[in-house]
Amino acid sequence: MSTAPSSAAAAASRPADGPVPVLLGTSAFGQSERAFPVYDAYWEGGGRAFDTAWLYGHAYGPGCCERTFGAWAKSRGVEKDLWVLAKGAHTPECLPDRIMPQLTESFERMGREDAALYMLHRDNAAVPAGEFVTVLADLVERGVIGAYGMSNWPLVRVREAVSYARTHGLVPPAGVSNQFSLIDMVRPIYPGTVSANDPGWRTWLADSGMCLYPWASQGRGAHALADPDELRTGPLAECWYSRPNTDRLRRAALLAEHKGISSTGIALAWTLSQPFPVVPLIGPRQPEEVRDSLAAATYRLTRAERDWLENGTGAMPQG
Repeated sequence: MSTAPSSAAAAASRPADGPVPVLLGTSAFGQSERAFPVYDAYWEGGGRAFDTAWLYGHAYGPGCCERTFGAWAKSRGVEKDLWVLAKGAHTPECLPDRIMPQLTESFERMGREDAALYMLHRDNAAVPAGEFVTVLADLVERGVIGAYGMSNWPLVRVREAVSYARTHGLVPPAGVSNQFSLIDMVRPIYPGTVSANDPGWRTWLADSGMCLYPWASQGRGAHALADPDELRTGPLAECWYSRPNTDRLRRAALLAEHKGISSTGIALAWTLSQPFPVVPLIGPRQPEEVRDSLAAATYRLTRAERDWLENGTGAMPQG
């Protein structure tokens, strides 16, 4: 396998530099009949960046999501035009010596030789952050990946990784992928998942300039509920229900009506309007949901709108 990136897209610093500032998630698509219409809608709307992972679809057939994504790219002849975020070394294999074997397998499944960005899918606090950084920085230096980062890492560990890279003259992390959205993740959706939606994270992201690639950036469908009170009793309750979240759903619906876009679209616009670099991961399941998200990705909210949605202080901004 060649270690030199063959994709021109891999040279881009992040998808925000392209026509659509969001990544399309591939975790729900292990079958071509479900995946291809969604991927086509995203591509037709200008989307070029995809979120992949070695673990996606593992319970249904190891590698099925990566293979389906690769099959779509090959069938459309767009392999060299994609910006790919790949992830691996998930618990219980979150170890430095499992990074390259899993990455190699991901490339083989997708029919690729590169990824613009590679992230560890989980953290392993028993391993010094520097050991991960040493392996990942070497992959960047050798051209196997364009950049690297961490997904579901606590802030203290990300800061350790950045400090180690700088101290040792290594390529530093380029991004973090933790959960972040208008509604708070009350309890982890999956074991080991971490939110970046707290003051410490927000301050650090603004000060550092590190790009956040948030997953569940639109609240995993909560904004599509017919009645916000359904959040209390429905399938989303365990991870998402709180009174503040229900109030945020109501305010998002009001502002969405005022602006003439969907409530889910308002949630995406809120995520995109932060005072630090953000490239959200989106997870539409149908082509019409893709088109809704792409339309919303053109919106930016004012600080007053953003703060009102989150905190409900004062009257709804009328701008």
